[in-house]
Amino acid sequence: MNLDQLVEENNEEGLDAFYISFGDLMVILCVFLVMLLTMSKIEVGSFEKIKSVLTGSKENTLVELSESLQEIIEGTPGVPGASVRIDKDGVRVDLDTSILFDQGSANIKRSALQSIDPILQRIKTTDYQVDVEGHSDDVPYYRIIDGETLTNWSLSGKRASSMILHLLDMGFSSRRLRVVGYAHTQPVVEIKGLRGQALEEARARNRRVALLIR
Repeated sequence: MNLDQLVEENNEEGLDAFYISFGDLMVILCVFLVMLLTMSKIEVGSFEKIKSVLTGSKENTLVELSESLQEIIEGTPGVPGASVRIDKDGVRVDLDTSILFDQGSANIKRSALQSIDPILQRIKTTDYQVDVEGHSDDVPYYRIIDGETLTNWSLSGKRASSMILHLLDMGFSSRRLRVVGYAHTQPVVEIKGLRGQALEEARARNRRVALLIR
């Protein structure tokens, strides 16, 4: 065996060793990435913000939807008692229950439907999932009406269900919808330490029906 053959053979052995170690490295990286995906929760809102920046386009993103809903809410005639923001879970639209319902009632006012329908029609044009959430304030609520016991939990769930029924009447697919009653457990304004008018205003904000588009 001459010197050139010996060098070539050593080079091939070195390449084989490199390929083996590189293959092991790729396997380890793949396992690591799978573990990260398993342990992490993807924040939809943040992801879509980054997506719109990277692509240079907001088209067909939650960012575009959020801006569109904001224009409807702030436009003419506008939507009283409504607000929209991009949350970590998606686009969240909060609707004031004092606009939607009479006190203690779970039936949506007909006048309220007219004002919120432009928002709902815009959401309907998308393919996103919609969670309808009912929220109450922290004041204990307990009523027995026609033999049925109503509490903060049941009232928040019934109000969310009323919104679901309206969405179905509008033609939303039932596969896109989910109803949740949270009662007082997820306030948008913490009431600890508040008194008087500030406390009442915080409770009013916490009483809401929220649409989470994700």
